[in-house]
Amino acid sequence: MFEKRKEAVMFKLAEAINENKVDPEILETLKLINSKKKYYTTSSCAGRIVLIWMPELGDKKGSVFLGKWHRKIKYEELIESLRFRDSGVVFLISQSPIIHVASYDLKSAIEIRDLAFSCGFKNSGIKSISNKIIVEILSTERIDVPLGERELLVNEEYLRFLVKYANKALEKSRKKLEKLNKKLKESL
Repeated sequence: MFEKRKEAVMFKLAEAINENKVDPEILETLKLINSKKKYYTTSSCAGRIVLIWMPELGDKKGSVFLGKWHRKIKYEELIESLRFRDSGVVFLISQSPIIHVASYDLKSAIEIRDLAFSCGFKNSGIKSISNKIIVEILSTERIDVPLGERELLVNEEYLRFLVKYANKALEKSRKKLEKLNKKLKESL
């Protein structure tokens, strides 16, 4: 059962890679994990900086991306993407890499969770054990800052600081990804 699921998911991943739907910065990590007999990845993101309008707090479906970058950004890019509406709030969000890994058994899940944890992915954990055993590899570098409702409520100096800090968070989490790649080559 595990092997058939892995085969199907690997086929879909290959298609997604061919269609440029996978973040290039995380490809090596995915290949390393998927090369292991006891694991396969089900979803991933290399980390990103996002500017998003939310009609209500937590309303993912109704939200609109104003800007989405899987790299460091410049202040000018943020300003160019900044748009307000008559309602809702605009947030600047910086997210660390996230990888969901299906594991053959609970022992394997604990091993990859512990490996990720040792590389600085301190928010990693086993998310599901019902149908599939899923480990979420996730770090602590995350920033969620409301910038305004109907208008910008922060000044230029603070916005520049946020861009600098979001870039720093992304860079720090990418270094953890490099460390994870190194450990994946050496173990499991």
